[in-house]
Amino acid sequence: MYLILSKNNVFVWNADDWLKLRQDHRVLGDLIGSFPKSTRQDVFLGLPLLLLPEEVTLLLEKNIACLVQNHSLGKPPTVSLSEKFEEYRNTLFIEQAECLRKNRSKQITSLMDKIVEGKKRKMLGLHTNKKKMRKTLDKKTQEALDSIEINTQNLLEEELAKLPKLTKNEAFVQTHTAYPWFNRDDIEIVQWKYPFTSDQQVKYKVYKDLWERGYYITNGDKFGGDFLIYPGDPIMFHSQFIIQCQCKDEEISVIELVAKCRISCHVRKTLVLAMYCKEEDRVKYQSLQWAGSKTLENS
Repeated sequence: MYLILSKNNVFVWNADDWLKLRQDHRVLGDLIGSFPKSTRQDVFLGLPLLLLPEEVTLLLEKNIACLVQNHSLGKPPTVSLSEKFEEYRNTLFIEQAECLRKNRSKQITSLMDKIVEGKKRKMLGLHTNKKKMRKTLDKKTQEALDSIEINTQNLLEEELAKLPKLTKNEAFVQTHTAYPWFNRDDIEIVQWKYPFTSDQQVKYKVYKDLWERGYYITNGDKFGGDFLIYPGDPIMFHSQFIIQCQCKDEEISVIELVAKCRISCHVRKTLVLAMYCKEEDRVKYQSLQWAGSKTLENS
């Protein structure tokens, strides 16, 4: 599995890789792309998947994936690649035109009985609207209607001839979720240097410890923490804990502690301080909850 490095960010573009990371490895990342058919909304997002630095480090450490950089993506396309692209677009256009004709043919075939009856009625000068077609015809008119023979194959060709010709401006444009002309010679395996500060090391140690405990982990910025912890896939479960990473001897002000506790209480989650002890190479946890208070009135 390849992770694509681009300007210090790491992405997953392949849909199969995204699914495997989520189902098999509990690595979620953040979908930041838009859907081709729903571009003007930001409720449901699509590929690419932007990974957290901690997720990238874990995947590389566990030998689940490798980090690569595609140098050709940062350069203008070559003449041969441009020609290949145009050929590919033309092939897709021809396939869409054929698909449109096949679908129209199926639609006409399913309605052929009604089309034939309407054609016969027009030949006899009868009404063809739905309401009047339900009325029973007299015996002589019905016999005349039944005696008319219509070549259904010719009729099908006539109806297909009415189909407007598809133009390239009307054709669908394919939005790729993976590089369609992937070439191993164009990629280079690169080194990942995260974490390289003490704070980043604490965050990674906490992330790795929680991941190894079987939790699903996402970014906790929206609730003022470092991570959000889920008992299962976030599609099915709400997060239970807001994780705040702390060094063992790091101080936290009372005001900041109260603010974080109030936020976690408001969103019905538990604030957890995760402290990394470098000497023991171990992560310790302390959960905090807002107990509330009562104001005493002077008697």
